Amino acid sequence: VDEGTSICDFDAEEKHHKYSVEASVVHFDHGGKQFTAIDTPGYPDFIGQTIGALRGVDTALIVVNAQSGIEVNTRRVFDEAGKAGMGRMVVINKMDGENIDFPAVLSAIQEMWGPACVPLNVPLGHGHDFKGVASTLTVPADTAGALIDPNEIHDPLLERIIEVDEGVMERYFEGTPPTDEELSKLIVRAVAEGSLIPVLCCSGKADVGVSELLDAVAMCGLAPGDVKRIATKDGEEIEVTPDPDGPLVAQVFKTRIDPFVQKLSFIRMFSGKLKRDDNVVASTARKPVKMGPLLRVQASETEACDEAGPGEIVAVAKMEELQTGTVLGEYSLPAIKFPTPMVGLAVTPKSRGDETKLSGALNKVVEEDPTFRLDRDAQTKEMVMTGMSELHLSVIQERLSRRD
Repeated sequence: VDEGTSICDFDAEEKHHKYSVEASVVHFDHGGKQFTAIDTPGYPDFIGQTIGALRGVDTALIVVNAQSGIEVNTRRVFDEAGKAGMGRMVVINKMDGENIDFPAVLSAIQEMWGPACVPLNVPLGHGHDFKGVASTLTVPADTAGALIDPNEIHDPLLERIIEVDEGVMERYFEGTPPTDEELSKLIVRAVAEGSLIPVLCCSGKADVGVSELLDAVAMCGLAPGDVKRIATKDGEEIEVTPDPDGPLVAQVFKTRIDPFVQKLSFIRMFSGKLKRDDNVVASTARKPVKMGPLLRVQASETEACDEAGPGEIVAVAKMEELQTGTVLGEYSLPAIKFPTPMVGLAVTPKSRGDETKLSGALNKVVEEDPTFRLDRDAQTKEMVMTGMSELHLSVIQERLSRRD
């Protein structure tokens, strides 16, 4: 990020400011599993991107800066993920930074979010001495340099995992530990039910603890069928299951206007299948819409794909009928609730003839950013754009200037 070479921060504004402005989608394989990840901004000014992204995922990794601890936006995202009923994990990043008090950061996390937050690993050293992490589930023989003894955490962690199954818990307290097979099933259930919120440590920049983080997500992150989702049709509720042969249930969770002014609609598949040229019912269109080519997205790159099934995220280009929140299929899903923008700024074109051009450019921003609004003041006749903050509006002005 600092060098402007991050795959996810590919916009000119992101490279210039050295932080994320938009949510970006990537995919990768790890531990024999296929992952789609959405990298979201950390600044509260761009919370709309994060709220939209939460509709597209099953597990939320809430990143805490080891140096600054829990911040305002960290709490907000944690709560939003909880309301959405998804699995949550906490990642303490930047463990290679200076002046870090790991026990204090962990204590603040547990005080804020409760005893369900249990470390799945602990750091071996910090600052310049941060050399790795030690598992608290399978404690290694050598734990030299551990900032907290992983043996002290092992039993509380086990109890958090097995409390979702009374039979296993009874046997455990009678002296029979759970098998590895039981643990691998129960840890996912514990995360799904919220009785366990795993805490992981790493330094993304130094690439220490990152492979262990991915192992942890592979081990206890939720699959599409682990999150309960309800859809409605004619007043009747159904639980959405990730069945490729089931009814189509999908939703546009993000819209992006790329530099070539090509509208991309990002779709999360929950049930059924979607193919190019399919005629599909869309909640924002009066009649079924014909799907264009489906695209698999890797940050700023796209490649065509034939079809998409449950759990996948694909994009379609140049479909004006689709908007952020559009549901595809004959069922309805809850609306995505974005916060109301409150900070206004009057805008005028440099020359009168540019008003139509400015209005068109601003309306494209409205389409891709649900926390941005454009109005005309009835008294002053001025065009007023409203966003989440001065920073939010400042970045939008930069984007408009670049697209001009």
